Amino acid sequence: MTPREIAHRIREKGSITRERLNIATRWPRAPQPFKQYLARARTRFYRGVSGFSPDFAEIQSRETLNAENRAVELLNLGPVQLGSPIDWNRDPVTGKVWERRFWADYDLENDPAGRDSKIIHELNRHQHLPRLANAFLLTGNEHFASQAIAHIESWIDQNPAGQGVQWHSSLEIAIRSISWLWTLFMLAPSRSLDERAAQRAGDSLFAQLEHVYRHLSAYSSPNTHLIGEATALFIAGLMFEECRCAKAWLARATGILITESEKQIFDDGVYGERSTYYHCYALDFYLQALILAQVNRVAFPRAVWNRVEKMLEFLMHVTRPDGTIPLLGDDDGGRALALNQRTYRGFLDALSNGAVLFRRGDFKHQSAKLWEETYWLLGEQGCSTYHSIESKAPRETSLFCARGGYAVQRSGWGERDSHAIFDFGGLGLFNGGHAHAGCLSVSLFADGRERLADPGTFVYNGAPAWRSYFRSTRAHNTVAIDGRDQAQAGGTFRWNSKIASRAARRAEPPVEYIEAEHEGYSPVIHRRRVLYAEPGYWIAADDFRGPGAHTFEFLFQPGEDFMPVVHASPEAKIAAESGWCSRGYGHKEAIHTLRAKCSGAPEAVRAVSLLIPSGLKAVVERLRIEKKDAIACSIQHGIYRDIAVLLPPGGEADIEGIRFRGELCWARLEAGVVRHVFTSEGGEVIPEEAICARSAAS
Repeated sequence: MTPREIAHRIREKGSITRERLNIATRWPRAPQPFKQYLARARTRFYRGVSGFSPDFAEIQSRETLNAENRAVELLNLGPVQLGSPIDWNRDPVTGKVWERRFWADYDLENDPAGRDSKIIHELNRHQHLPRLANAFLLTGNEHFASQAIAHIESWIDQNPAGQGVQWHSSLEIAIRSISWLWTLFMLAPSRSLDERAAQRAGDSLFAQLEHVYRHLSAYSSPNTHLIGEATALFIAGLMFEECRCAKAWLARATGILITESEKQIFDDGVYGERSTYYHCYALDFYLQALILAQVNRVAFPRAVWNRVEKMLEFLMHVTRPDGTIPLLGDDDGGRALALNQRTYRGFLDALSNGAVLFRRGDFKHQSAKLWEETYWLLGEQGCSTYHSIESKAPRETSLFCARGGYAVQRSGWGERDSHAIFDFGGLGLFNGGHAHAGCLSVSLFADGRERLADPGTFVYNGAPAWRSYFRSTRAHNTVAIDGRDQAQAGGTFRWNSKIASRAARRAEPPVEYIEAEHEGYSPVIHRRRVLYAEPGYWIAADDFRGPGAHTFEFLFQPGEDFMPVVHASPEAKIAAESGWCSRGYGHKEAIHTLRAKCSGAPEAVRAVSLLIPSGLKAVVERLRIEKKDAIACSIQHGIYRDIAVLLPPGGEADIEGIRFRGELCWARLEAGVVRHVFTSEGGEVIPEEAICARSAAS
């Protein structure tokens, strides 16, 4: 720890001790009368709360919390019953109750009762409240308003300041505070929100925000936790700018958001935790802060805006043709703001917002439509701006993020196009807490379906065996050596070792080539080359180097409705095994896992995998080749016949009148004539006529 961190932790310990003993612990109060204050401050809030937009007439009658049976949609667990009266400290799935303690006395990762704090925290984010409030705002039905207010009041009764699990995580408090802010501003015109209820909610809200301010995750979880906490303080700081405590919140939050944008967002736009889901979390928080800053004419440095725009570009590319994102790394199943959409499995509303903020036609094209979130955040003017932008498909069909560790390639921007992601990065920032040990994994979406899937997450706490499986190397589309993970796990959100990796890219249409390797199994190095060939298939070639003899497992997670065709050497043992995949937090399902296993010296082991969507209607043939340590195959599609060859270093082979030299070689033939060639560094492809010409010249 640095001296600065040591000083911070000492101050934190002192603050916790004073709060535990209730020594000089004063909580700020909301302005009085608070309901009138809300009515005045609404002009500083997001534009969409001021009225109804005809763009969303179809949502007037939506009610997301059923008043009669008190059910709420929670993660991927379906509707859960909250009971009457609602116990906010009872897990609605397991029925287990979180006893009330001083907030710092919980160990959530190692709970002795085996409870998953994620579930109770998700319920207490209160993200159903803004949906009730906007239902009131759109319909004028006081039933929705009285429901929301009753839930806030019962929560205050059960969770006094500093007591209970709901005060343990500053991030969870921050997200709940954002929910309450939306709810209170939307309910400002409601008769059900009388002055007593408004003041009580405001005082609790101020206490929660002050707790976040005192206990920021500056060193304990300096990732999305810190960004989310700063966002809540930033929003509240702007809304309550006349209050002394709010001025302190705003100043601290602004500095954090500026500093962390440089620390946590790489130059290529990838969020540093190397999780697509947490990328969306960070992006959501920054969009909320920047939009509200724009409304209130608060200037953020251009560098912050540029990084957020880069984050949107990465989201645009990583989003698949069906509008979803692959779950690379952890997925916690929630959202920073859930006004309509509940998860980030598809985050097209961010691209809708980005189209308005950055006047980007490509963002509009990928967003597919104007999303309801754009109205609530940017108002009718934002909607008008969206409609005025000309939608244009992005110019590039690929994105290479050297620092972030991803290559994204697609056959086009249509609904039936194919989409692949090559993950060549390590474990990212913060000890890889939300990254998985799946370096050099490839995921594929084709023919409108997920063909090679990343496993997702399923669960965080209370089930260590499942947690270990879903982030293990063997759950990914890569190679495991000697049955080990690429990194050593050190806890629920930690890896004790790193995965050093590197990559390079070459684009020579109709081919794009990525070469990457990692040292997770040092001293053995695993290298994978991925070659994309238009109009839309992929070749993955694996080889290794290092001392000794080892066992290699080539792993693919194709799903339960699809199994690939395999041609392997007699030494390789092929097996289809049971595996698992998660489509969202709290959900798991059995899938097939294909495993090809062999043993030997690293230099003697190599493989070629062809990822060919069925829509291409290709015919694949493994070619006979005299060289024992070489692999060759042909891919016939339409008028073209492609030949791919993997050779050992310095290798050479003659195949059908073509001489291939190098390691990874590729040639495209039309009516028997070579039209295009590609080789990895130092190689060459020589057609028969060129061979003859060289012989004659010599």
